[in-house]
Amino acid sequence: MKFINYLESITGISIFPLISLVLFTVFFAIVTAYVITADKRKMDENSQIPLEP
Repeated sequence: MKFINYLESITGISIFPLISLVLFTVFFAIVTAYVITADKRKMDENSQIPLEP
């Protein structure tokens, strides 16, 4: 028996891909909004942190 047959026999398994898609979309939207609205000077300061002695 193939692995996919085991998954198909589980009741309610089809909801997990939908939940994953929704979580990814929400996370991507939040990160995109943060990047667009972030203070550019603060980002420049933070980008120099690894280079400071």
